[in-house]
Amino acid sequence: MRIAIPVKTDRENPAVAPLFGKAKWFAIIENDNISIIPNNQSGGGQVIQLFNEMKIDVMIIQEMGTTPYEKAKESGMMIYHSGFDRILLNDLLDKFKNDKLDILDDTNIDKIINHHNKKHHH
Repeated sequence: MRIAIPVKTDRENPAVAPLFGKAKWFAIIENDNISIIPNNQSGGGQVIQLFNEMKIDVMIIQEMGTTPYEKAKESGMMIYHSGFDRILLNDLLDKFKNDKLDILDDTNIDKIINHHNKKHHH
């Protein structure tokens, strides 16, 4: 399983970045190995395309717009919500491993998108 998480820095155990498409970095986790890659894409839709090419199975996000959500859903990626509070990568991965994160789907994504749209007018 390959997991992608937007993060604020390329240091060890960075904080999760609130914005998905505009995150400066992404942590890619596979078999407990963490690599942090720069986000050279311009927006969430392009990030999803990159993740499809990288064969990402799971994303854990704080906020996301409608377009990247729809594209991720179409591609079959599982999307989990980190919560809206500041959290460090290692703590988030512990929550994920212990099934403490909500899966995002059509029943609850509106809350995330509305939170996102209140802060970022498109």
